[in-house]
Order: sequence, then structure tokens, then C-alpha cells
Amino acid sequence: MNTVEEAMRRISEAAASFEGRWTMRALARVDAELATALQDQIDLFNEALITSAMDDVRDQGEALIRGYAVCTKAMQDAQEPDDAYLLGKDPDTGLTVAIGQNRHAVERVREAHGDRVVWMNTDEVAAMVAGLQSVARVKQLFPGAEIERIDRYPTEPAKGDAA
Repeated sequence: MNTVEEAMRRISEAAASFEGRWTMRALARVDAELATALQDQIDLFNEALITSAMDDVRDQGEALIRGYAVCTKAMQDAQEPDDAYLLGKDPDTGLTVAIGQNRHAVERVREAHGDRVVWMNTDEVAAMVAGLQSVARVKQLFPGAEIERIDRYPTEPAKGDAA
């Protein structure tokens, strides 16, 4: 790696293979020492960006790339399921929605679940729910409440209705 830009590009590619599927929390469950080592290497690389010469940035960047590869392999070997996103599917329309924070997960979601999945980050979900004030208010008052379509149970009388 000869430039910081090249280092960042290569590290981003290496990080994508891990971060597109898993969180550091999942890595810590599978191998706590490996999670600590990866975080330490991330910190060393960031420190090198701020305080060091290009040789140190290159060395720490190469180590970080290797670290992401080792962690990705460890998670694959452990057959750890993806946890970098949540997936939901509407049973009536078939619409599938993935919710996550890390943009690296978008490619993984499409690879694993198809091109028609709608990706949303948590801020987008919050904005959408905030736009549904009545739903948001009910969810605040009754945290366990769930939204149900009433036409799913056409033969079932509503509670309080005379049968």
C-alpha cells in the first residue's frame, strides 16, 4: 500500500467480508480473544493514521486486512449465522425488509436473500414509525403490542362484539 487512500480501500474491502455478515458482538461470542485482537488492530491502524509515517500505516493496514480475513474464516468455520442485519417478511405480500446499520451488509443481504429485498437503516425505520404517530403512541403505551391485519381472521368476531 503506497497511499492512505489505497490502504483505506483495501481495508474496506477486507472489512466488508466480515462486517457484511457479523457484528463484533457475534465474534466475541464465538472467540473473545479474536474479537479483542481485531479491535486492538483496528485501534493500532487508526493510531498509525494519526501519528505515524506511511510505512507504519502500511504495516498496520496489512495486519488489519489479515485480521479481518482470520475473523471471517473463524465465523464461517463456526457456521455462525449472519447477525449484521434483521430480516422480516410480510406474509401477505412477500415483501422482505432487511434492517441494519452497516452498509457492507447490503451486498450480503442481496446475495443471501435476493435482489428484491428492501434495505433500511435504523434511522429510516425510526422516521417511518414516527410518521405513524398513532402506531408509535400505542407501541409506547403497550410495548408488547403487535400490529395485526384484521382481515386475516374473518370468521373471528372482534372482542366485545356480540356473536
